[in-house]
Amino acid sequence: MENEFDFDLESRENFKINPEVWLHTLLAIMGDKEKQEEAVRQIAQKTGLSPKETRLFIRTTIGILINQARAN
Repeated sequence: MENEFDFDLESRENFKINPEVWLHTLLAIMGDKEKQEEAVRQIAQKTGLSPKETRLFIRTTIGILINQARAN
């Protein structure tokens, strides 16, 4: 799960994601226990969040993406 993306974020206001793709990806990761633990570990390590806070962050993100996907 070591993907490094080189996004050009010079203009952050114009940076857009496809919420359906991100939602599908996060649901797949969170549905696989090993992938979930690895994702939580990496996010916690890179952000300084605790694993509990990281799981809450991911669940919140999934909820936001669900609402965005419904709106499209």
